[in-house]
Amino acid sequence: MKVLAGDIGGTNARFIYAEVDAKAKRINNRRIIAKKSYASVNYSSFIEVLNAFLREHNITGSIDAACFAVAGPVRNGVVAVTNLPWVISEKELEKNLQISKVKLINDFIAVVYGLDELKDIDFVTLQQGEVNSNSTKDISSQPNAVVIGAGTGLGVAHRIWLNNHYYALSTEAGHAGFAPENELQCQLLRWLQKTQSHVSLENILSGKGLVTIYNFLCEQEQLAESVAVVEAMQKNDPAQVITEYALSARDDLCHKTLECFIDIYGSATGNAALHFFPVDEVYIAGGIASNIKDLLVGDRFLNAFNNKGLMSANMKQITIKLILQENIGLYGALYVAGA
Repeated sequence: MKVLAGDIGGTNARFIYAEVDAKAKRINNRRIIAKKSYASVNYSSFIEVLNAFLREHNITGSIDAACFAVAGPVRNGVVAVTNLPWVISEKELEKNLQISKVKLINDFIAVVYGLDELKDIDFVTLQQGEVNSNSTKDISSQPNAVVIGAGTGLGVAHRIWLNNHYYALSTEAGHAGFAPENELQCQLLRWLQKTQSHVSLENILSGKGLVTIYNFLCEQEQLAESVAVVEAMQKNDPAQVITEYALSARDDLCHKTLECFIDIYGSATGNAALHFFPVDEVYIAGGIASNIKDLLVGDRFLNAFNNKGLMSANMKQITIKLILQENIGLYGALYVAGA
């Protein structure tokens, strides 16, 4: 069967068209016919960018099933993209594509299903969970996991093993309130509350959140901006500029911005694990984490993750892996389309 899949976010709209054998279990066993990514902001609607992909690859009347992973909550077959003015409907897509099987899923549901599509080289282990000799866990069960990722927004999902297979459960935990862990973060919260009635995690753990922390440190902590950084921000994405200057140790304000971001990221990731505890694994997805992997492998992220008071020993038993494969959501959507 021929299937169409997409991973639709506020920054990128990725598509893949492939021939799938019902017996195939991994992406490498499927014949990929076409694959391309588009900048979401260049299109006024999902249908517009979808049709661009179909036209470019001359895909007409030969789609058996489709699945699109979308950054937003899916309800009754409809989803409004969180960081785009797009509304997507399964029924409208079935009519547009002239097929009877279209599935919309949350983008982090797709990340969960994409985990089994990856190889060892697609991960970096940040923490190898400690073995608990007193564990009474049934050894025949499979590891439950939490997936979290900061990019244009912040996504969180939960993977559980039940009835001999995995289930993926979506959440909107990125819109939960930000919980500061130290005095600097308390000041950040108070600073944001001057202009926002609700300060969500996504306000901070995202590309725009990285810029927010930068502006806070500049204004509230009176850390000076460099002329080079200001000029670079005028020409390029500010979040990318901050990351580049921080990683190269060329700017103190950018470096401190990233340190604060990593502290909050580690703490929020630990909180997500506690919300779904017990879990065996945590996977970190999203473009930001892979871009700053050299700093995430240090102690800063893990100290924030494991600093959970009476639960700290339990946190050290959780394996944490950073996902390097940017197409994991796309591969997960392809798996669901062909299932």
